[in-house]
Formats: sequence, structure tokens, C-alpha cells
Amino acid sequence: MDEFNELNKVIQLFDSVGCRGNENNYFIAYKDMQKSSGFVNGMEYPYDALLINQTDTGIGFFYLKQPGIPFTLNIAKMNLDKNSYTFIPNSEIKNITVKNAALLNSKSKRISIDTTTNKSHKLLAKIVESTIPYQTENFTRFINKYSK
Repeated sequence: MDEFNELNKVIQLFDSVGCRGNENNYFIAYKDMQKSSGFVNGMEYPYDALLINQTDTGIGFFYLKQPGIPFTLNIAKMNLDKNSYTFIPNSEIKNITVKNAALLNSKSKRISIDTTTNKSHKLLAKIVESTIPYQTENFTRFINKYSK
């Protein structure tokens, strides 16, 4: 977690792969296990969470994985896979939706990123991550942009 626990480290990480725009929203989102399950899904989406930078030109992300077989996901136990960087340009993004995770729960949001290549990332993110100080400000900007 030391590689992504501070905003400066995250900015440097995304800068190292050329993922920096005029607009940058850095946040963490977990794989939504209710929407993404099964062996095939685990191979197609081999991450437990994503470290995301949503820019004005698209969305870049790195995989975060928790060692072993986790029963509950804990961001403090996750490792960054530096070789997993992926960028989805705006031209390949069909739709992004952000909704409350549950009817009476506005502290967590369900995110769906659908692409023109028929890949769909189903994610779950908390507005406040106590160990990630940049989460609230950045994720709130993302919510405001994509909530309906």
C-alpha cells in the first residue's frame, strides 16, 4: 500500500506511464463481487481493486491485488501491480454510471464503466477511505460528473 497511500506518490506513478490530463481524479474502487463473479470473470478481470486516474482524455488504472484468498477486501493489505497499467480512451468508453450501492447507503457507490469493446468494469467505491487521504475529494468530483 505504500506505493499509493499518498497523492504525490499516485501522481508520480501515473506520470511515469504518461497518464496525466488537464483534469485528474485519483481514487480507488473495488471489484464489485456481486456483479463480477465466477472463474471466467476472475480471469478476465484479475484484480481486487483498481487505482484509477480519470482524466479529460480517458481513464487509466492499475490493478490492486490482495494476497491469498481474501474473505473481505482491505485496501491496506493490497499490492500494486505496476505492470498492469491500462488506459481506456474516451472514444472507447460507451457509458459510465455511478449509483448508490444500496437504497439507504450513500457512502458507497456502484460504478459501471462500459466500453465499445464490450468489456464492462463493475466497481464499488467508498466516498471516504480512511487510509487514502485523496479519495474523498477526487471521488466526489467523479461522482458529480457521472451521477444521474
